[in-house]
Amino acid sequence: MANLTFTRDWTEFNPTAYLSEYYADLGNENRALLQFFVEAYRNIAPNSRLLDFGGGPTIYPLIAAVNKVQEIHVYDHLEANLYEIQKWLCGEASAFDWRAFVSMTLDLEKGRPCSATEIIQREAAIRTRVTRIGLCDAHRDPPIAGIRHKYDVIVTNFCAESATDDWRQWYQFMRNITSLLKPGGKLVLSALKEATCYSVGSKIFPAVNISVGDLTYVLVNSGFEPESIVINSVPADRPTRHYQGLMFARAVKSHHDDVGQNIYA
Repeated sequence: MANLTFTRDWTEFNPTAYLSEYYADLGNENRALLQFFVEAYRNIAPNSRLLDFGGGPTIYPLIAAVNKVQEIHVYDHLEANLYEIQKWLCGEASAFDWRAFVSMTLDLEKGRPCSATEIIQREAAIRTRVTRIGLCDAHRDPPIAGIRHKYDVIVTNFCAESATDDWRQWYQFMRNITSLLKPGGKLVLSALKEATCYSVGSKIFPAVNISVGDLTYVLVNSGFEPESIVINSVPADRPTRHYQGLMFARAVKSHHDDVGQNIYA
């Protein structure tokens, strides 16, 4: 670790390099991710409104959601990430090819190999359901400017823990993000487990070192029903990556007004 030089300027984050490094193939991590989403969305109420918060330049968490939700809003901190998503939504030839992820998701849903037509139909459904794209900032409360509603479902992947290496700041990021969820709403989250940093091309960004216990703690103290919290993890694909694995969490927001202990009070 001593020879690594971190950058804390996230405008240096290269979406193309990120997609190439982490989503070029369906390794164990990505297969586990897709299985997690298929399972996590099964009990979502029809006609829900879903927020994808801080997902970077990716659309994979939306593949299993589109048949369960009425509307999807996509927000990220970087214009460059939103540009990549917009390219895919518009069907531009230079956009990242997510067809392998769509195919795997459909296979997992249906328990059989999907057809080329089904892939096209699912991609079209995603493009129809995404009705809003914009900027967000987890430093802020609320983290989306001018928002007048809360969401039935929030999905957030590799966001809060990948935006800081300070545990207390991560805690506050999580509280800000989950404040956008309705009482009774569902959180679907994936996070780096016991990370020190992560690479994107030639750049290395810091990450906070969190465990299953840390994630459970922040969810309980952000107003989620303790009995609803389910967290699983898988090991990292490559030992050269500076995290030990991925954590997958599901939780339901309490109907009570008390959102738990604020360690900043």
